[in-house]
Amino acid sequence: MKKVILLSTAAAVCVTTLFAIDLKELAKRSDKGIKKPTMEYKIPDESTIPNNQYGDLVKYGKELTVNTFKYIGPEVEDPKMRFAGNNLSCQSCHLDAGTKAYSAPFVGTAAEFPQYRPREDTIGTLSERVNGCMQRSMNGYPLPPNSKEMKAFEAYIHWLSQGVPVGGAKMEGRGLAKIDRKMVKQRAADPKAGEKVYEVHCVACHGANGEGIKNEGLANGYMYPPLWGEDSYNRGAGMFRLLKAADFIKSNMPLGATNEHPILTDAEAYDVAAFMNLDSHYRPEKINRSSDFSDVRVKAADVPKGPYMDKESETTHKFGPYGNIIKN
Repeated sequence: MKKVILLSTAAAVCVTTLFAIDLKELAKRSDKGIKKPTMEYKIPDESTIPNNQYGDLVKYGKELTVNTFKYIGPEVEDPKMRFAGNNLSCQSCHLDAGTKAYSAPFVGTAAEFPQYRPREDTIGTLSERVNGCMQRSMNGYPLPPNSKEMKAFEAYIHWLSQGVPVGGAKMEGRGLAKIDRKMVKQRAADPKAGEKVYEVHCVACHGANGEGIKNEGLANGYMYPPLWGEDSYNRGAGMFRLLKAADFIKSNMPLGATNEHPILTDAEAYDVAAFMNLDSHYRPEKINRSSDFSDVRVKAADVPKGPYMDKESETTHKFGPYGNIIKN
């Protein structure tokens, strides 16, 4: 009887440690005890922005989102304002000034905070989330919490979240739409196939070497952003993760694509995301990236840097297949 119990326990441990992320544990930590209503995705009318200090901050927040490089980029005249380490803008990822559905929009975001953040394993605030982007996608430095720029970002996101109750809401268009998770469990992404997708659909805007098309003059950003290289997002950015990048690409790229009318297939998005994030494509390293997802129980499946709760390699976590990593 004792042997049976020991064998059963060992089997349970094997099952528990087979997968990279404990979704039940993540759900438990993320639970706010608030029931989210279902709401329509709605972008507020800019004509309703009030003519007062709040309205001024909202407008500045939108301007910062669209033209980040102009105010806090690495080429601005005042060295003290060079918080971003590259010449991207926030809307390089959060399209249409953070309003395009399924492009990680800002609509409803303010209502979601504070929230549990598995990457930092803590309860994070909205300003901390903004600074996460500053240090990762923008490859720069955190904004002072009481700075005009941080207040403007918060005000703009707050304004875009009007009508959404505290705790957030279930809303089609929030976040990213996932590519076929059955497919990613069954096969690894193919960077060589992704290169062919890139040559057909991406190279005209983003360049043969991922360099993008830069606007003339200093602190003037890009017409089309670089996808790798010194002036792109660093290795700690969400876009450096395969599934996160593929989800974004499927509903948004090439320009003109939407979730309802995509241009690429799920497989093409998966493969081109792998090509884009090849280690042979240089991008800056994120300082202290090894501290991300310190609790492996809630570590995202596509984080390409160990340690992990499962026994799969970093290569498998970077390219898939995810069948032995993602449980559901």
